[in-house]
Amino acid sequence: MNLFRFGLLPMLILSLAPAVVFADELHVAAWNLEHLDDTDGEGCVGREGADYAALTERVEAQEADVIAFQEVENAAAAHRIFPESDWHVEMSGRPTMKRTRACWDRPEATLGHLGTGFAIRKGITYRRNEDLKALGGDDAFQRWGTDITIMAGGGELRLLSIHLKSGCWGERQDRDDRRKATCATLRDQIMHVKGWVDARRSEDAAFVILGDFNRRLTLPGDWVWELLSSPAAPLRLLTAGVAYDCDPRFSEHIDHLVAGGAAAGVMLVEGSFRQWPYQPPHPDHCAVSSAFRMGR
Repeated sequence: MNLFRFGLLPMLILSLAPAVVFADELHVAAWNLEHLDDTDGEGCVGREGADYAALTERVEAQEADVIAFQEVENAAAAHRIFPESDWHVEMSGRPTMKRTRACWDRPEATLGHLGTGFAIRKGITYRRNEDLKALGGDDAFQRWGTDITIMAGGGELRLLSIHLKSGCWGERQDRDDRRKATCATLRDQIMHVKGWVDARRSEDAAFVILGDFNRRLTLPGDWVWELLSSPAAPLRLLTAGVAYDCDPRFSEHIDHLVAGGAAAGVMLVEGSFRQWPYQPPHPDHCAVSSAFRMGR
């Protein structure tokens, strides 16, 4: 029985295993896992056992305490690379998509559910917040945001894992009349993210929005970034000023960490941002991460 779906547990606090010792730092990452399916050979990538094992090795190499993930079919798929012995998994409550769409690169296969969520190391205390359902709009394919709060060292850090509309990556698409509907959907999603940000500001909360924005926010004058971060209420884009060194197929970040409140200032460990390059033949995005001080 899904207690969240029926509103019986609107908020859940979990503290799993003995308390984790952070040495005053919480390492947080975002990673689009590119069609991570729960079954060998299925979905748009068709991974086999060795592929899942390689992803598990990369999870450990990142040494993250919390990973916001995107494009994961379900909790069973997430646990293929985040072992249940070490990780708790939270996923958005968006209804599972039926396998009706053919895959772009594998027409013989069908597209699985693409969900957002978090993997949280056991021992970390956290609270599950209500999903940001508005990101889905009227389109059953568009992803909801998964929302949690980490509690450690006497402090709290609110985290939102998102995966926004694809196809409006930058100025070139903005000028393309064929992309008007796509860019309009992205704008609507950004306004909902901005509403979430405004709510966190009203609470004086420290927060990070992280995941696949599907937008090159670091380019000068980007309208998405200007909507999200105003001079009167600035946010901090942690990919800004960082040379893109992830994937030779592309030139700019579309996966970002955006910090606000104390997470953009005293909690942020300066110089901690890292990017974890794409490793062919695996098709996932590059993971990005930063560290935040949780102690008082």
